[in-house]
Amino acid sequence: MQSHMNARWVVVGLMGWALAGGGARALAQKAQEPSLSADHQQVATVVWSSHYGEALRVAEREKKMLLMVFHHPEPDRVDKHFHDQILTHPEIQERLRRYVCVRLPVNTTIRLQGKPVVLLEHSAFEAMRGRPGVVVIDYAHPEAAYYGCVVGAFPFAADACYSVQQMKVILDLPPGHLVKRHQWYVERMRRWAEQFFGRRLPPEIPLRWYEDYRQAYRAAYQSGRMLLLLFADPESDSLGNRFEKEVLADPTVREKLAEYVLAKLPRDARLEQGGEVVVLLKHPAFSEMLGLEGMAIIDLAHRDQKQYGTVVSVFPFLGGRLYTLEQTKVILSLPPGTLTQRTLIYAVRTHPERPASTTGQFDPILAQEAENHSAYQARIRLQGHHHWDSRFHRISQQLPGGLLAQEVCAESWPGQNLLEAAIECVRCWRLSSGHWSAVQAAHPRYGYDMKKGDNGVWYATGIFARSVR
Repeated sequence: MQSHMNARWVVVGLMGWALAGGGARALAQKAQEPSLSADHQQVATVVWSSHYGEALRVAEREKKMLLMVFHHPEPDRVDKHFHDQILTHPEIQERLRRYVCVRLPVNTTIRLQGKPVVLLEHSAFEAMRGRPGVVVIDYAHPEAAYYGCVVGAFPFAADACYSVQQMKVILDLPPGHLVKRHQWYVERMRRWAEQFFGRRLPPEIPLRWYEDYRQAYRAAYQSGRMLLLLFADPESDSLGNRFEKEVLADPTVREKLAEYVLAKLPRDARLEQGGEVVVLLKHPAFSEMLGLEGMAIIDLAHRDQKQYGTVVSVFPFLGGRLYTLEQTKVILSLPPGTLTQRTLIYAVRTHPERPASTTGQFDPILAQEAENHSAYQARIRLQGHHHWDSRFHRISQQLPGGLLAQEVCAESWPGQNLLEAAIECVRCWRLSSGHWSAVQAAHPRYGYDMKKGDNGVWYATGIFARSVR
């Protein structure tokens, strides 16, 4: 089965989010982008627009892919090299004719619901992190679930853009969801590298592993990055050390890890707090690690969100089992959110049938509604779509036109830990054709969360913005 998993995937560091067709059209309304100078309007025979809304409408009308190139307001050396040396290459020119092309400065502003919005600050473009680079939106396949969605997001590094070979691969990718196309990109670039280097692997990305928790925390705080902790016993054949050698050494995983500040700690790592020395894994924040080897992630990247400074992922090696390469990629690609939200999203994305409900935009409104309803179920110790009639109308009124709210609920067995409970809730949804049709479908927006009642049962909620087109 084709995978529709949405994942944070790295070329030079990105996180992909889907832009639904309805959302794309909403962004196009009353678009007001500054124009580029005349010498940037055309590269050889390829016409470049400087107006986002106009280019989007042309792509939709002509049923073409939309290629967006973002550059600094005053193009720097990298921008100019990409424009003058890469985009003008004959093989790139030939491919660009299949696209509607637009060049925009990173501070391009549009009007959305009557308010000015910087385009790259809209959640649909979060993958770009406000940086120059390349975005692809699919307007070529009206019948596809990813129609009108961002299906490619490739921000530039600080001092480098994409090569001719990389752009050839990007422009030649077959139709598909964001993550699938990025997987194809990795595979094709790897095959090319093997041929080019005579099957020699390219140099490994250097990774620094801190061995002191405070130093690692300080580094993550100062750089505004996520902090990943690998708890590993010192023995060479311990689960943590095996995981580092067998899984984290994979080149595609190392690319992901480069986004994080990393620390490798023994299970008895200690921290002085309030004049007392405590074992880190015995601190309540790490209770769901269950005292086992494994991974934990602290969010020090999203200062404006409520989970900032908290543990947002715990993945102990349950039953002595290591996480697979694909599971690890999912872990490293989860959207910003709370511990319970991200754990349930992980359980959805790693289900064997690869349901597509998390391929869209993780919506803060839907996530909050999912959190509220999960907490309500936990409080009354009863699973169900309680008060859905009133909640449906309230939630739907907050969604863009053409979208309506849809909900799924589930509960775990008593006494299960967080990760086990999340997997169990997804398994329960699979047993119900009605619930599974909602979980399996792709939605423009979604929210997931789960809460634990004092009866030891976890109650899960998924709320989706379902398209009624």
